[in-house]
Amino acid sequence: MPQLSSTKCNTSYRQNHSSSNQTDPERTEFLPVSLAVTLSINGLLIIAVNGLVIFLVHKKKTLRTLTNMFLTSLALSDLMSGLVGIPLLLICLTREIINVCVSSVVFIRFAAISSVCHVLLIACDRYIFIVHDMKYDSLVTKRRAIITTIAVWLFSFTAAVIQLSWYIFHGIDFAAFEEITEDLNKQYSVACIVLFFVVPLLLMCYIYGRIFYISFKLKESDRQIRSSFQQPSRSLVHEWRGRSVLLITVLIFAGCWLPYFVVMLGDYMESSKRSSMPIPVWVERLLVFLGFIPPLLNPILCTLAKKDFRRALKEVVFQRKMKNIMVNQFKVHQEQISLNVPSS
Repeated sequence: MPQLSSTKCNTSYRQNHSSSNQTDPERTEFLPVSLAVTLSINGLLIIAVNGLVIFLVHKKKTLRTLTNMFLTSLALSDLMSGLVGIPLLLICLTREIINVCVSSVVFIRFAAISSVCHVLLIACDRYIFIVHDMKYDSLVTKRRAIITTIAVWLFSFTAAVIQLSWYIFHGIDFAAFEEITEDLNKQYSVACIVLFFVVPLLLMCYIYGRIFYISFKLKESDRQIRSSFQQPSRSLVHEWRGRSVLLITVLIFAGCWLPYFVVMLGDYMESSKRSSMPIPVWVERLLVFLGFIPPLLNPILCTLAKKDFRRALKEVVFQRKMKNIMVNQFKVHQEQISLNVPSS
C-alpha cells in the first residue's frame, strides 16, 4: 500500500508499494473487509457530525459569530476528509490506480494541514477572547476573520500540492529522477514536521496553558466573592469540563499526528535501510485510523461542546418533535372527521 504514515508529506510511494508487495506477502492482505467497513463507518460518522455543525450554523442565525465561523470552516475541512478523503483512500488501497493514489495522498494531506491550521486558529481566537477580552472586538473583526480563514485554506492547499512541482515527469530516467528529488523530499518532510506538528503543538501548549492559568485565577477570585452566599459546585463542574475539553484537544492533536510525523522521518531513507526495517502492517493499519480520528472528534470537542451549539441542537430537535406531533395529531383529526361523516 502507499505509505499512509506520510499521507501529509509524501507522494513518492509508487516504488514503496510495489517493493513492499513483493517482499512482504502480509501486505497483500492489508485491506481486509473489517478495515474497509470500519473506514467506511468512520467516514459516514465524520460526514454526519461535521454536516450537523454546518447545518446548525445555516439553520440558526444566532450561531453566525466570528468564533463559530472558524469552527464552521474547520467542520468543512473535516467534512472533506470523510466525503472525499476516505473514498479516495479506499479506491487507492483496492484498485492501486496511481492517479487515484496520488490524488488520495495529496487530498488527505491538504485536509490534514487545513485541520491543523484551523485548530491552531481556533486556539488563537480563544486566547485573544480570554487574555485580551477587552480588545477582542477591535482585534478580531469580521474582515480580519474572513481574510484569515481564506489565508488558511490557500496556505493549506499550497503546502499540500507544492511537492508535486518537482515530481512532474519530463522523460528522464525514474531512478535518476528519484535521486535528484531525494534532498528536496527530505527538506519538505522536515518542513512539514516543524510547521504542521512541532510549531502548532508548542503554540497550543502555551495558549491553552495560559488559558488554564487565567481561567483558574478568575474562577478563584469569583469563588471567593460568591462563597458566602452561593454554592460553587455547579461552577466547578463547568470549570473542569471546560479544562478537560482543552486538555483532550491537545492530547488528541499530539496522539494522532505524532505517529505520522515520527514515521515520516524514515520515509526517505535509502531503499536498503528501508527494506531492512519495514513498517509492520498493524502499525500502518493503526496509522490509517489515527489519521481520521481528529476529523471525527474535532466537531464534538470544539463545536458541539459549546453551549450555543448544544442549545441550537436542542431547539432543532424539539422543533422537529413538535412538528411530528402536530402532523400526527392532524392526521388523527382528519381520520376522525372521515369516520364521523355519514355515508350517503
